[in-house]
Amino acid sequence: MRAFHRSNTRGCAADLARTRLLIEIPVDIPGQPSSVLVARGALENLASILTMRAGTKLPRRALLCFDRNCTAHAQQAARVLRAAGVVVTEFGLHATEDAKSAAVVETIWDAALAARLDRGDCFIAIGGGIVGDLVGFAAATYLRGVRVVQIPTTLLSMVDAAIGGKTGINRTLPEGGLGKNLVGAFWQPSITIVDANTLRTLPKRELRSGLAECVKHGLIADATLFHDIARDANELVNNHEPSIDRLLPRAIVVKTAIVARDPLERGERAKLNLGHTFGHAIETIPTASGKLLHGEAVAIGLVSAAAAARAMQMLSAHEETNITNALTSCGLPRSFQGETSAAEVMRRMGFDKKAEGGSLKLILPKGIGACEIVENPPPEVVLEALRAIGIA
Repeated sequence: MRAFHRSNTRGCAADLARTRLLIEIPVDIPGQPSSVLVARGALENLASILTMRAGTKLPRRALLCFDRNCTAHAQQAARVLRAAGVVVTEFGLHATEDAKSAAVVETIWDAALAARLDRGDCFIAIGGGIVGDLVGFAAATYLRGVRVVQIPTTLLSMVDAAIGGKTGINRTLPEGGLGKNLVGAFWQPSITIVDANTLRTLPKRELRSGLAECVKHGLIADATLFHDIARDANELVNNHEPSIDRLLPRAIVVKTAIVARDPLERGERAKLNLGHTFGHAIETIPTASGKLLHGEAVAIGLVSAAAAARAMQMLSAHEETNITNALTSCGLPRSFQGETSAAEVMRRMGFDKKAEGGSLKLILPKGIGACEIVENPPPEVVLEALRAIGIA
């Protein structure tokens, strides 16, 4: 990891000298170059970063869309940009799953039109994954595509949602219930700026939620990362800054490497959905909707995926226990607390984006640090996976 950082870290101008942990991780997609800049204090140097990293000059205008819970961060970004001569329009959003809708995207388009944004301007998203998905989709479709800058303020969005260009909104399923991210587009951000100082205002539950994605990344491609998270869980859930600073680039690199190899999710990138087929289905169950954070649903989904892998002899009992124990150490749930049935969860799983030709695909761990795409898993394996999280 240190060698990667030496070879991929680029120098910054003198006015970025106050930042800490200055690391730039490229996302090498042909024709769509992007990068993730990890730097404490980056927000106060936003104008300089955009000038150097996201183009040869600052945009003339910017639509700064933000989660209303992140108003202070948005105001800081707006002050910095205005001081550099950018005309900034601020647009606050309520970041809920219900807000991930076509109606809310229309309000973003309307705000951009009212601000007279053209193709030389940009959208800026400040907040967690919901805001990033909404604003990214609006940017992908406004004037057939304008630049978007992602500034994630949650751990989950820093290591996952704000990276890789997936954007989208939710839609109601034909027989009821919410389908997550069923309408969207791939639209790479010009840059993703990760300033871990923003985590200082993040509720502890949200921080724990983000650790689920970090555990997932370790399970997918980095066994050492997985074991280090389990070892350092207490420090991480308490936002111990040196521990967070070590975690961020390692978790980010897992995603950027996979995205660069498969930007449109035609194959390997589907592995990043480990835990999500189960997690997305239970996240939208009415008795859980609004109660489970996304990362908590992913954690429960990882327990299900581990149980399915164990049933298919891809994972040992000891490894399955290590996974559930790591999630528990991070303060994450390991079972579903609500009223539903296996049949209802399986119905919702059938609408998952990874289902093709009417067949279900599961991403399952194959030991610690590797995973596999399993098509058409036996129904009894899915049922065993659901029983492992208390759903029968």
